[in-house]
Amino acid sequence: TEPGPLGQNLRFQDFPAVHMMTLANLAKASVSRVCLEPAGLSVPEWRLLTTVVGGTPVPFAHIAALTLMDKGQISRTLRTAQSKGLVASEVVPLERRPQDDGVSSIGRVMVRITEFGRRVYEKVMPEAQLAQLRLIELMTPDERRTFVDLARRFHEQLTAELQERS
Repeated sequence: TEPGPLGQNLRFQDFPAVHMMTLANLAKASVSRVCLEPAGLSVPEWRLLTTVVGGTPVPFAHIAALTLMDKGQISRTLRTAQSKGLVASEVVPLERRPQDDGVSSIGRVMVRITEFGRRVYEKVMPEAQLAQLRLIELMTPDERRTFVDLARRFHEQLTAELQERS
């Protein structure tokens, strides 16, 4: 059936968000069980590792944007990842301003991957790639392009709606 001009004919099971959330939860659980748990990682720790694996330290504030985690979750994840030896952080002082009389306690928290974190990443990433390949292989090249295009359009629409309501 057609959704209707106001969506009045949609059943809950017809909502795109229901399907997206179900798939996201299944994908997260699968990757967690198959790839992350054996390596002693949580999903947030894995997201953090994939953000800092490039080698150069990443500002704490950028991690929030890159991982879509809030600052509280990043702080908790950073603490557990540091306790496991996966990442290290340091406060880099910002440039001092003349009005500070050369003294400033303001700094930027920078996060970097450790050698141990890199070894864990290099062990887990091929397993995660293989798990994703199994999903990709379910689609033809045209279906993959359509899937990525739809995901991009959903992202743009949902982001715009959130910004309008902020």
